[in-house]
Amino acid sequence: MKRLFLLFFCTFYAFSQANAQAGCTDPQANNFDEDALQNDGSCTYSATNYEAEEITEIPSPLTEPSGLAFFDGKLWTHLDSGNEDKIFQIDTLTGEILHTVIIVGGDNIDWEELAEDETYLYIGDFGNNPGNRTDLRIFRIEKSQLSQNAATVETIEFSYSDQTDFSLAPNMNNYDCEAFFEHNDSLHLFSKNWVDFQTRHYVLPKTPGTHIADLRDSFLVLGQVTAADITNEGEIALLGYNIVTSQAFMWLLFDYQGTDFFSGNKRKIGLGNVLNISQPEGLVFSQGKTGFICAENISIFPQKLLKFSIMDWVTNEPNGVFDLPKHTLDFSVFPNPFADNFNIKLDVPQKGHYKISLIDSLGKTLKTNMLLFQQGEQEIFFNTYDLQLAKGNYFIQISNEENFGGKVIFKN
Repeated sequence: MKRLFLLFFCTFYAFSQANAQAGCTDPQANNFDEDALQNDGSCTYSATNYEAEEITEIPSPLTEPSGLAFFDGKLWTHLDSGNEDKIFQIDTLTGEILHTVIIVGGDNIDWEELAEDETYLYIGDFGNNPGNRTDLRIFRIEKSQLSQNAATVETIEFSYSDQTDFSLAPNMNNYDCEAFFEHNDSLHLFSKNWVDFQTRHYVLPKTPGTHIADLRDSFLVLGQVTAADITNEGEIALLGYNIVTSQAFMWLLFDYQGTDFFSGNKRKIGLGNVLNISQPEGLVFSQGKTGFICAENISIFPQKLLKFSIMDWVTNEPNGVFDLPKHTLDFSVFPNPFADNFNIKLDVPQKGHYKISLIDSLGKTLKTNMLLFQQGEQEIFFNTYDLQLAKGNYFIQISNEENFGGKVIFKN
C-alpha cells in the first residue's frame, strides 16, 4: 500500500508540475497573474525614472573610469583605452586613489570592465569600437597580488562564436563589448551593439587559454550596454545609454531559468540624460542590492561616482513603475549602398505617428521625419541630397512609443 501511495503521489506531483499554469508571477507588473505558478517572462511594467545618488566627482587623473569591482570592502577601477596599465583602489566617499597596482603583461588596448570571483580579479580587454579586433582577451589576476605595487596576469583569449565579419566599422558594428561578470564558474559577457541596439549574452570559460565565447541569447535593450553585475541572489543589472537620445538606463533581469538570463523578468529603469550624470561606464554591487556606478567625463561634465539600490524593484510589493518594453520593427532599405536618396519599405503593425531618423557614425541625428502611417505595408522615399553626406556608414532608425527598429546603410 505504501508503495502504491508513493507511486500515486509521484505521478500526481509530476503531472501537476508539468501542467502548472505559466504567466507573469510578479505582483509589481501590469499583467500580474495571481493564478500563475511558473514565470514565463511575459511581465510588463509602466515607465519609471530613478536618480542615482551622486557621491562625488572623481578627482583627476581618473577622468575615464570604465569598470568597477568591489570585494574585501575595497572599490577598484581602471581607465579606458590608451591609458596606463594600472588598476586603482579608490575611496568610496571621495574617489581619491588609495592604492595603485601596475598590471604586468596586460597592456591596455581597450580595458572596459572588471569582474571577480573568490580568488581572481578579471580585466576585460575586449573593447571593440571598430568591430575588427581579433585579439580579444581577459586578464586574470590573483587577488593576493593586489596588496603589492605590481601584479602579473594570466590571459584568456577568445573570439565570438557567431562573428564572421571583421570589417572595419567604427561605432557601426555589433561586436563591441563592455560588460561581463563571473557566475557559476563561467564568465558571462554582454555585447554593446551599435547597430541594432540589442545585447547578446555569451558564456566563456574563466580559465587561461584560447576559447570560443558561446552565444546564448539576445535581448532588445534599446541602447548600448556598458556594464553588468549580479547579486548573490541572482539579480542582474545591465547599465548603459542610448547614443541617439543620450538617455541612460539600467535593465534588471531576475526570476529566470538557470543561466537563461533573458527568460525571466526584464525591467528598464531610466537614469536620466548623460549630460546630467555624465557617461555611465561601470557598475558593481557592493552590499546586498546596493552598489556603485562610475561615469566618465563627457564634454564639460566631470567623471562621477554614484550609488544606487534596486531594493524597491525586486521585491514582491506592487508599485507599477516600470517600462513597457518596445517591439522590434523590421524594415528594408534600398538601394543600399545609396547615392542621394533611398526607399524604406516596412510592414506597419499599427496605425500611428512614426519618427524616422538618419544618424551618423558618431550618434549625431542628421535628419528626422515624422510620418503618419496606416497599418499594413508602407513604402516611403527618403532624400539626403541637401545633407551632402560623405561616403561611409550611417544608421536609419524608425520608432514610436511601442516600436523600434534600426538598419545600417552605406553612402557611396
